[in-house]
Amino acid sequence: MARPSRSEFNARTQKMVGSLRDAIVQGSLQTGDYLPSEVELGRTFGLSKESVRRALDILVEEGLIAKIRRVGNRVKGPFPSQESNEAAAGRTGGENTGGGALNPAASIARDEGRREDLSTPEFSIQTGQTVLCLAYHSSLQEEVKLQEAVQAYEALHPGVRVRMIPTPFPLDLAEHGMADVVTVTAWDALKLKDKDSSMSLFADAPPTDYAHPILSRPFQAEDGRLTTAPFVYSPLVLCYNRSHFAECGIAEPGEDWTWYTLLKTARTFNKQLDARGFVVHIQSINRWPVFLLQNGFQFNTGKGKRTAEDPALWESLRISRDLIYQQGDSVLWTDSDGDVERWFHDGRASMILTTFFGLNRLRGNKRLDYGVAPLPSLSSKDTLLLTTGLAVNRRSDSQEAAGSLIRYLCGQEVQSGIRRGTLTLPVHPGALTLPVEQLEGNRPHGEARVTRQWDRYRLYSDLHLSTHVLEAISEELKVYWSRLEDEAEASERIEVLLGV
Repeated sequence: MARPSRSEFNARTQKMVGSLRDAIVQGSLQTGDYLPSEVELGRTFGLSKESVRRALDILVEEGLIAKIRRVGNRVKGPFPSQESNEAAAGRTGGENTGGGALNPAASIARDEGRREDLSTPEFSIQTGQTVLCLAYHSSLQEEVKLQEAVQAYEALHPGVRVRMIPTPFPLDLAEHGMADVVTVTAWDALKLKDKDSSMSLFADAPPTDYAHPILSRPFQAEDGRLTTAPFVYSPLVLCYNRSHFAECGIAEPGEDWTWYTLLKTARTFNKQLDARGFVVHIQSINRWPVFLLQNGFQFNTGKGKRTAEDPALWESLRISRDLIYQQGDSVLWTDSDGDVERWFHDGRASMILTTFFGLNRLRGNKRLDYGVAPLPSLSSKDTLLLTTGLAVNRRSDSQEAAGSLIRYLCGQEVQSGIRRGTLTLPVHPGALTLPVEQLEGNRPHGEARVTRQWDRYRLYSDLHLSTHVLEAISEELKVYWSRLEDEAEASERIEVLLGV
């Protein structure tokens, strides 16, 4: 097929700009709506990503849309005059053509994940309801059945309607004034504190009950102010296939296990079973730091020695690399934690490093006989604690209603529902201790052993390093894990990142 000529590309660009402009001016696209993704626009109009962006730049210049970083392209208002529209049409090289080429009704999402105007006070003129915008990590729908909980809240509070926006970046929406309530992970909170130690983006957290003070630690500002109400949590745990252990005549993991015990056991499974002995998404920032935490390692200790030459660092990283190469040169790289849980679900992995969030992918597999145990140890039995909380945007005009929603979601009724219907761990002490016979789904053996080991839980902040440097080190370690450099070379590269 012949490559389109420059004139054809120009015509397509004009068609895209004209279609979107008409949709905005005529009201098919309203203030606060989001345009389709750049990929979808490119597919609709036969344009490259670069051409789509140039076309969108024209609409930005006209004041019709705004580009929101890491979110999308949002319709602005008020609209320009007819004269400015005509002038803008001249800049595209012709008049508006093909105004009906884009069907906004089909392309623009106007479901419970959108709101009519995400930057104005949250009030629906049509219904007289307060409208709250909840920006949340999309995985929470599976992990806590969030939509059902929100619907129950709305039934109890008919004067409030909640618009739900699933997004990888809830904090970005909060920073742009586009969300009243956001979900916040421990990692999100630490990144925010790196930029603003007072965490001024958030109002004070509404008072809620949670099982242990460590659950709130990630969400405390430098002055001790609690900015985010703890919602759910999970430690990193070892998950294992009980049938594989029975088939090979090996005792199930216990308190005496070290990572070297696991490595030996994994090699046995590799030889005797048609399965990988142990799998972990080692590149994840939610995984590899646990090896450092177990050795009590800290960056920037100020003891006058080169951090990257600390034996505790390299013992930690060495065992992580040994686990990758448990089967010699046969390495199984993963794209995500989801790969790990899927392989375990299908019986292709005997042991995995995971969380109770991830275990939800196993809940429906009634044939799987599996268990969880504390992580094997290095110099300690510590594990990484992952928490997710709920925060009120300080810029929200509906802070009272936002606080009410958070108190409901963190209350015993919703939290007990999370405990019963998922494998995610609720923070409410009454929900966390529900009798086993009330819990649904295929649940792991030994669950009680790991859900409340408070003295073993450690946080990212215990490493004493900023998030951007920790992320940079994570990228550098990929070279070390791939055996493309030795410890001395990796040490030099890490020292550079640490600014030594």
